[in-house]
Amino acid sequence: MVGEVSPDGNFVWDGEVWVPKGEYNPGPDVAEEATNNVFHLGDQDLSGDVGWEPVTEKSSEGGKGKLIAMSIVGMLVLSALGWVLYAFVIDPMLFPDPYSKTKFVSVVDDHPTPEDVISGDAGAWACFVEMEIEEEDMTLRTNFDIYASNEGARSYSKISFGFFGSYESDVWIDENQIAWQMDDGDTVVKSKVAISGLDTSPAEEILHNSSAPVELCFLHHDIVASMDENPSQKFSSDKERFPDEEGVRAVKVETQMEIDGEDGDMNIAVYFDDDENILGTKISNSSFECLITYSDDSFSKPGWVSSANSEAPMLVDLGFNNIWSMEHNSMVNSQYNATYSMDGAKIVIYDTEYDDDGNSTNVIMHEVLMQDAMNGGALIQPTNWNNEPVNCTLGYADSDSDGLISTGDTVSVDCEEDVLNGMYLGISDENGVAEQVNMDVPWLSPIFTIIALLGAAMLVSRRDKSGPNQASH
Repeated sequence: MVGEVSPDGNFVWDGEVWVPKGEYNPGPDVAEEATNNVFHLGDQDLSGDVGWEPVTEKSSEGGKGKLIAMSIVGMLVLSALGWVLYAFVIDPMLFPDPYSKTKFVSVVDDHPTPEDVISGDAGAWACFVEMEIEEEDMTLRTNFDIYASNEGARSYSKISFGFFGSYESDVWIDENQIAWQMDDGDTVVKSKVAISGLDTSPAEEILHNSSAPVELCFLHHDIVASMDENPSQKFSSDKERFPDEEGVRAVKVETQMEIDGEDGDMNIAVYFDDDENILGTKISNSSFECLITYSDDSFSKPGWVSSANSEAPMLVDLGFNNIWSMEHNSMVNSQYNATYSMDGAKIVIYDTEYDDDGNSTNVIMHEVLMQDAMNGGALIQPTNWNNEPVNCTLGYADSDSDGLISTGDTVSVDCEEDVLNGMYLGISDENGVAEQVNMDVPWLSPIFTIIALLGAAMLVSRRDKSGPNQASH
C-alpha cells in the first residue's frame, strides 16, 4: 500500500519502490486516501510492533441511529398505550350516565312544546329533519328546515331523487310580508306580498299550516305520552355518540312505537348531551332512516327575499266562488291567516281563459271598490241573453270589523237574473286577482311519499331491465 512504513521504520513504500523515510513526499491523492482510511497506523516503535487504531466517528454515528430508532419505537408504543387508555378507560367515563324512565320523562318535560315555540317562550328555535332511503343503487333524500321566533318563521323543504331531479320550496313569514321561492330544478320563482299583519303569528302558521313534518320535531313528547298510556312499551338507555358529523358524547334512549300516519312500529332513539339538552332523534325501520336535530341560534330572513318579485297578488281565495245562481256568497280564506289593507282593493267578477299551452289567465269582467261594496253594496249591470242590462249588487261583510281583508269575511253577489252563471267571484288589487299559491312539497305523509316514489322508480327500473328480454321472445 502506498505510504506503508517498513517494519524497521526507516523506509516508506511509494507505490513502486521503498524510499528512505526522510525522502518520502506523498502527493495530494495519496494524502486524501490516507485520510479516508477507516484504520490508520499509529506511531511505530523500534521493535516493529504495529499499533492499529480504529476511527471512532462512524461508530458514534451508528450508536446515534440506534438511539433514534429506539426512541421512535418507544413513542409509538406510548401513543398506542395512551390511545387504548383513552378509548377504553377515560372516554367512557366522560359520557353522561344512562337515563331511567323517570329521568327521561323529567328531562323531556323541560324541553319546548309546540305551544312554547308558538308563544315565543322558547326563543329562537329551529328543527332540521333529514330522511334518506337507498334501494337498488337509487337514493332518495329529503330535507326539512323549520325556523320559528317572535320576529319571523321559515320553512325550507327539498326532495332530490337521482335522475328524477330535485324540488325546493322556501317560505318566509313575518308581520309585514310573506315571501316564497320555488325551484323545480329548471326554473326558480321568487315572489313576495306585503301584508297588514297576521291573525295568529308567523311561528304558528309555519308549525300548523305547512306540509313539513313538524310533528317529528316534537316526537320525544309523543314518546312520553305513549309510555304513560303503555307502561310496557320498550325502554332502554345507554351511552353512545350522537350519529352526526360531530359525534358528541350522549346518552341514548331507545324505544319502539307507531307514528301517526305510518304503518308499523318505528325504532326510535333520542339523544341528550351531558347538560340534558336534546341533541336529536333518529327514526328507522327496514325501509328508511330519519335524523332530527335542533338549534337555538338566532336567524334572520333569507337573502333571496330582498330580490323577490313584489308584484304578486294577495294570497286570498274565496271558497266556492264559482257562480251558479242569482245569489251567491263566498267566504274569504287568507293563506297563512294574513290580513290585507282594503285601500285600492276591489270586488270582481272574472272568467278564466286558456292559451294553446294550457296556461290560464284571469280576465276581469266587472269590478267595484271594496269600500263601496261594504257601504250597502255596489251596483254592476251585466247584460242578459237579450243584451238587456241586469242589476247585480256586489257586497262585502267585514266579519270581525277590523277594517282589513281577513279570513272569515264574506263576499256576495245578488242579481235580478242568472246573468253571471259560470263566472267567478273574487278580490283583486293592482297586482291582479287574489289567489293562494301552493308553496310546499305536495304530500300528506313524507314517509309514505318517499316509499311510494321509490316503488315507482323501482318499477320503472325493472321494466327497463325486462324490456329487451321480452322483446327477444
